[in-house]
Amino acid sequence: MTLTAVQRRALLESDANTGQLSAREPTCAALARQGLAVRYGRTGGYYLTQEGRRVRTELARVELPAPASGAAPAAAPGPEPAPVPERGFAADDGHGTGTAAPRRAAEVASAWSGLLEIRRVLQDGDTTRPAPWERERLVHAVALALEAAGRPPSGRDAAGRPSASGYAVAPAAQSGVVEVSWHFPENAAESAADDPAAGTAEAELARCQGVLEAYGWQCTLHHDRRRRAFLLVSPRRA
Repeated sequence: MTLTAVQRRALLESDANTGQLSAREPTCAALARQGLAVRYGRTGGYYLTQEGRRVRTELARVELPAPASGAAPAAAPGPEPAPVPERGFAADDGHGTGTAAPRRAAEVASAWSGLLEIRRVLQDGDTTRPAPWERERLVHAVALALEAAGRPPSGRDAAGRPSASGYAVAPAAQSGVVEVSWHFPENAAESAADDPAAGTAEAELARCQGVLEAYGWQCTLHHDRRRRAFLLVSPRRA
């Protein structure tokens, strides 16, 4: 397979999460002819196929060419550079310290629509179960499902304490599973638990469970040693 510089750049600049291409139509069409992208959805956007994602990963790993013969020797390696964050949308996992941007709702809706289209493309129209790439980004995928459904994320203050009532998603001790918990701000924890209108953590987690199970996630309720409730979430078995 031979890719032009423009096509390689289009692959590398595709959305890190949904795989949607932002390149011009001729470039996208050329990638589609090579089986690296597919046109889908009402907007006619192009999305990377599984093979396109594999090629993108390989392109991202390409090392710089070795220096030409007679060139000055490379300098001794210094400290490794800090990792570059993935481009694209990041779902709110409930551990952030910032406030929501004004266009957050539109960004969430767009990311969720893209995720559903990826499910359709990769799974023959089936949107009821997680796509393979979601299984590789469990925290992101679960957090996006909750945020898109209107479930509020929690947050952290400067001291690392919950600053808002909402969910938090984190990797679990076992692989292939994430943990979803519900938090109240420290000064409201007791009153929230005592006020039926505010709902208990278990009631809020039950709502989260309903959202996740509707989109192909398997959830089980557990309690830690302090009787705090949490969900263990994994992709539903076929």
